Amino acid sequence: MGVRIRLEGGNKVVMMNIILVRHAKAEHSFGKTDRERNLTPEGIRMFETKAQVLAEKLSGQEDIVIWSSPANRAQETADIIAENLQTRAARDVEQSIYYGDFEDIFSKFELLDLATTLIIVGHQPSLSYWSGYLSGHSVPYSTGDMACFEVISLEPLYAELVWTIS
Repeated sequence: MGVRIRLEGGNKVVMMNIILVRHAKAEHSFGKTDRERNLTPEGIRMFETKAQVLAEKLSGQEDIVIWSSPANRAQETADIIAENLQTRAARDVEQSIYYGDFEDIFSKFELLDLATTLIIVGHQPSLSYWSGYLSGHSVPYSTGDMACFEVISLEPLYAELVWTIS
């Protein structure tokens, strides 16, 4: 379920999808900073299955962008997603994701093509807040969970929850 096409006044309008992903299960921070924490072998194994389901949902779609937090665990989760996709996804690390700065992230949405599926790999509780900003409903995220929102409008921002993977 990638790009959707809506007919408005006889014109086709392609809408962006945003997929919010909580990083997979990470190790505790014994002797490491929060950003240095890596995924556990169990977290990798469990997330691999979810990443395969995501890849099936995005099968055939080519315009995919992945933004992740700079934290190791988020980047490793983004790596697993990228490995499972059948297309080359553009990748970027966004500091704002780590800090939960939705305004900064939102300001960058307009730089993307409306046909893009944007995958954001981040952290709780920011993802639940961002779900609320997008759709008016907070979505709970356990480690490795995902939620896809179809953007209906950027001004004002409004999206509808399409599916979840948990």
